[in-house]
Amino acid sequence: MAGVKVSVAFADKEAMGRKLTITITVDPEAKEISVRDDSGTERSVQAVVVLGGDAERGVFYLFGYGASADAAWAYRQGLLHAMEADDPYYKNFYKQCACQIAQALDPRAFRQETDPWTVLDRWEGEDPGRGPWN
Repeated sequence: MAGVKVSVAFADKEAMGRKLTITITVDPEAKEISVRDDSGTERSVQAVVVLGGDAERGVFYLFGYGASADAAWAYRQGLLHAMEADDPYYKNFYKQCACQIAQALDPRAFRQETDPWTVLDRWEGEDPGRGPWN
């Protein structure tokens, strides 16, 4: 990731335990997007996407502004950072994203549908002579 400025928030449990303020300023006339956090880190970017969710309650928030290609590039850079830094929080986030994308593209992606007779045949083959039928 040479030449890439990495700004990572919430990378560890200590950071997640404190209040954090992130300010996003979109100026359509100047075609500028500024992202600043309360630690003083500020970046001028071409795109921003904010996701929020609570799967248990079915609550979803999505905000996006700017060039989708730049936002997708940033997503990729985050994945590369997670792998290179061996960051467990972000590695799990990207793994969960991959699973959600796969399920959105093909809802059957993680289903293992079979009929009961196939399962019984497999079980009997794995444990001959010890099944309930003998």
